[in-house]
Amino acid sequence: MKRYLGAAIVASVVAVAWVTVLPTASVHQPIGFPHAKHQAVGCAVCHRGAANETHAGIPDVAVCTKCHATAPAGTASTWDAAVTRKSIAWVQVTHVPQHVLFSHRRHTTLGRLDCASCHGDMRDRALPPGIAPVRLTMTTCLSCHRHEGAAEDCATCHR
Repeated sequence: MKRYLGAAIVASVVAVAWVTVLPTASVHQPIGFPHAKHQAVGCAVCHRGAANETHAGIPDVAVCTKCHATAPAGTASTWDAAVTRKSIAWVQVTHVPQHVLFSHRRHTTLGRLDCASCHGDMRDRALPPGIAPVRLTMTTCLSCHRHEGAAEDCATCHR
């Protein structure tokens, strides 16, 4: 009986921690970035590290100014403020819990998964998401691992 009670307590703590990591409501992004207009540019051009590192970066002004010398249409006031600060206050909406080992390189380069597998189809979006398009849960991840024939050993993904 104690063993089941302990397992229930651990499961409850993990569930509460998991829910607190994810945003509960839609957040406001600082600039109305149109992914649809940037389809010709691969995800990893702006999200540095998405193809070959553990973490994918969230673009800053330096990434944008490589192609845009002036503010993109409809973003002049927020763009000017961002350029002055040299950063854009993007709000990250896709999260994995601290105890999960996740590598973009392992999934995109070695596993050859498209970014949409975990992030939803961003290509047609007129605005950046205010909430994660795909909620990454253990069930979501295990379903993909089974479909792709990837390892399901706990130690592969959990610390």
